[in-house]
Amino acid sequence: MYEKHFGLRRRPFRPTPDGDSYYPATGHEHALDRLLQGIDQDEGHLLLTGDPGSGKTLLCHRLLERLGADATSAFLTNSHLTDRRSLLQSILFELSLPYEGATEQEMRLRLTECLLENFQAGKRTVVVVDEAQHLGVEILEELRLLGNLEARHGKAVQIVLVAQPALMQTLQKATLTALRQRLAVRALLEPLGTEEAADYVLHQLRMVGGRPEKIIDDEALAIIARTTLGVPRLLNQATHQALLLACEMGATQVDAEAALEALTVLGMLPESVPIESAEGLGRRGLEDEEEEPRLKTPRRPAG
Repeated sequence: MYEKHFGLRRRPFRPTPDGDSYYPATGHEHALDRLLQGIDQDEGHLLLTGDPGSGKTLLCHRLLERLGADATSAFLTNSHLTDRRSLLQSILFELSLPYEGATEQEMRLRLTECLLENFQAGKRTVVVVDEAQHLGVEILEELRLLGNLEARHGKAVQIVLVAQPALMQTLQKATLTALRQRLAVRALLEPLGTEEAADYVLHQLRMVGGRPEKIIDDEALAIIARTTLGVPRLLNQATHQALLLACEMGATQVDAEAALEALTVLGMLPESVPIESAEGLGRRGLEDEEEEPRLKTPRRPAG
């Protein structure tokens, strides 16, 4: 694609979580610290919430990396589980334990035995459940019971629920009062501020060997940072598309026209920020200026 054109070692702004390009935004680091403290303080249930595209999954990978070899982990990325049995199967699979042909109670006992053995060996076990907003009451209750499992001197397992804010409505149900009360650690991921959003883009380019000042100008950077509202997934999509368009047109740098065109192609400009609201972003980009030039009409792709 455009990697050779812009002198990059590999593609930046990847569509899947990329731990090598993690950006330590202030809010993300604060959420990560809260989760790490909660695990260190032996909390049985922890909650991380954030809107789609805010970086929850990548943060969880970072969390498990920080816990290191002293922790055994199960990361459940598919939360479309139908019943308790499917939950137990998923956890056993992640822990490389047999589950085929076992009854629900046999799986529960097998998992309990493993968790207690790990604890006795000095290893904590952390189960991360991504996209937990899809979980039903029955499965959430099973996770509550699992997180209550204790050995003599602490929790045998710690559950991290990772979800969009919709989970909060489910947790208000009377049948989940006990779980709701146990969520003493709650971390929230919010979008990046405008300056951090711009720095996020520059960081991604540096991580693949690029010279950001040569690849994207300040005006284009400001447009992308503001129009995507600081959502990392949208920042990735918009900058990737802008780089593609600039490369197709033979441009040596992403300018305001390429940025606006990319946002238009992706349908972000009409829904997020009208063109008139984007007007006035000068080449200094992230600072308000007394005299701000108007943006040009987006170009159309060749062909």
